[in-house]
Order: sequence, then C-alpha cells, then structure tokens
Amino acid sequence: MKTKKLLAGILAASILSLSTVTAFAANTDKPIPILDANQVQEATPIKAELPTLEKFKFNSFTGTVKAITDFEGVEGSKFVLVESSDGEEANIILSKHTYVLNNAAIAVGSVVTGYYDANAPMIMIYPAQYNAEVIVVDNKDYNVKVDLFDENLLSSDQFLKLNISDETEIILQDGTAFKGVLANRKLIVLYGASTKSIPAQTTPDKIIVLSQIEAPPIVDLPVDVSSMDIIVNNNKIEAPAAYSDNNGNVMVPLRAISEALGFEVTWDNNIKSAFLDKNISLRIGLDSYHYMKTAPIQLGAAPTIVEGRTYVPLSFFRTVARMNNAFIFEAQIVVDNGEKME
Repeated sequence: MKTKKLLAGILAASILSLSTVTAFAANTDKPIPILDANQVQEATPIKAELPTLEKFKFNSFTGTVKAITDFEGVEGSKFVLVESSDGEEANIILSKHTYVLNNAAIAVGSVVTGYYDANAPMIMIYPAQYNAEVIVVDNKDYNVKVDLFDENLLSSDQFLKLNISDETEIILQDGTAFKGVLANRKLIVLYGASTKSIPAQTTPDKIIVLSQIEAPPIVDLPVDVSSMDIIVNNNKIEAPAAYSDNNGNVMVPLRAISEALGFEVTWDNNIKSAFLDKNISLRIGLDSYHYMKTAPIQLGAAPTIVEGRTYVPLSFFRTVARMNNAFIFEAQIVVDNGEKME
C-alpha cells in the first residue's frame, strides 16, 4: 500500500510540473511558473554563432501593479510593485536592460509578468526584488514562452518544440529582422495552439531574439539598510545603524551583534584588530578574516571603522562566526543560529 501511495505521489507531482511550465494568455490570474533555460556566460554579438550554453534558469512572477516608483541610485530604473492573486507582493525592477513586449505601457492596475534570471544573486528581503529581463503586460491574446532553445528548437525544460514556418516573424529586440540561427538562444515565443504531445509542438506567430548582454544582478545594486532593525536570536538589539558600501555589501556593527550572540569582544589598538573569544580575529582594512587555525577567509569587503565603531560585512557572521543565518529578511537584518534559511 505504501508503494502504491508513493508511486501515485510521484505521478501527481510529474503531472503538475508538466502542466505549469508555459504562461497561457487566458490565465492571467495566476503567477507564471518556473521555466528552465541555459545560462549565457559571456556577452556575444547578436548575429554571431553561439556555443552550447551552461545551465540557465528563468523564473517569473505575475501580479497586478500596485505602485511604480523610481529606483533611487540607479538612473532610469523603476520599482514596479505587484501583487499576485494569492496576495504575495514583489518589486519587479524595470531597467534600461529590460525588454517590454510591444513597448506596452505599465501603469497601476496593469497585470504584468516579469521574467528574471533565477541564478542571479538576490538579497533576502520582503517584498522580493526581481531584476526583469522581460516584462509582458496585460496579455490575453497569445501564449508566451521565454526560454532557451537548443539546436532542435526544443526548450530547455523539454516542454515546447518550435516548428518554424514562412509566416513566423523573427525579429531582434529593436524590431529589425533576425537572419541568424535560432539554436542556443534565449527567445520570447508568441504562439497560439500547440499539440498535446510531450513535448508540445507549435508553429510560432512571432519570435523575439533576446540580446545576450545580461543586466547586472540585483545584489550589485545599493540597498538602503540604515533604517532596518537588527534582530539577533529573535530579539531586536540596540545597535548603530547598518549601511551599504559602494559595492553593495551590507556592513553591520561588529561589537553589538557579536555580544548579543554571546561572544566576548576585545580590541587591540596597537594592531587595529578585533577578537571574538579566542577563535576569531580580524584587522581593520584587511579583507582577511581568521577562524581558529583555518586558512584566512575573504568576504569581498574589509572591516572598517565608522565613527569609532568597527563594521564588518553581514556575511561575516555566517561565513566566519559560523552562524546559520545572517541575511536581510522582511526588511530586517537577521542574525541567529536557528533553523537555516535557504
């Protein structure tokens, strides 16, 4: 009996995964599910032949636009706050790199779907922030598939195969005709009916070939953390404000967080170094952190002194101090050794 239940569960999961891969125009009240593709490693001229690409993964988020605001510090970029039919909110980041299908206007009340690189680093914050490569607005006229297609024009998730006809319009993002090879490229595919086979097959009405130049990941963009509470072991602590440096690293006060975690913090002014218990040490200005007798650890940012207080990257508490969690989560800076957040 247990074996039958297990097989039934596996079959049900397989059916659900196959039934949710493509965004259907008539079903705009549900978030468009995850799409798989392969990752482009280098910027390549759009008309050049492309090699086989490494693993890439598209995700998407669909919702009704609630507000549109400027993305401070990033010229020309916007935060598009959307809410899904389940009440989940997200900020879709619209930048100069984003391709908006048909140059459609995005306004409060529009239903939009943002497609983004699921492998790009992202801060853990609520609402979530998605750096959109493609945005589709108020789509009710056709099915849309954003994915990478192989030499057989089969999508990387193995769900959709393209049969190109003389009537299929194939263009670049600027609207000019594309005369190159479609294989191993990220495409926006607009189509109507498809077969019920696996994979489904369709003759597209239109294909837009995406540029291979990627937008910068969200993690590289400055984040305003100065007003965020610092939560250590589920308790808000009194501490100097955190800040983001010019490279997007979240810098937090060392002593306040360390002592709240139970570490004894000492300072040697002669060598400008701080010590946590007798196991961890760091030196101002050096991106070289020491844990017991292991090799020095680099975090991409050196400890600094601001107004007489030592600051370290937030990742210090996860990577060097060996806490399970050190993240921005739901607009708070969270550090603890509880259940690991993924």
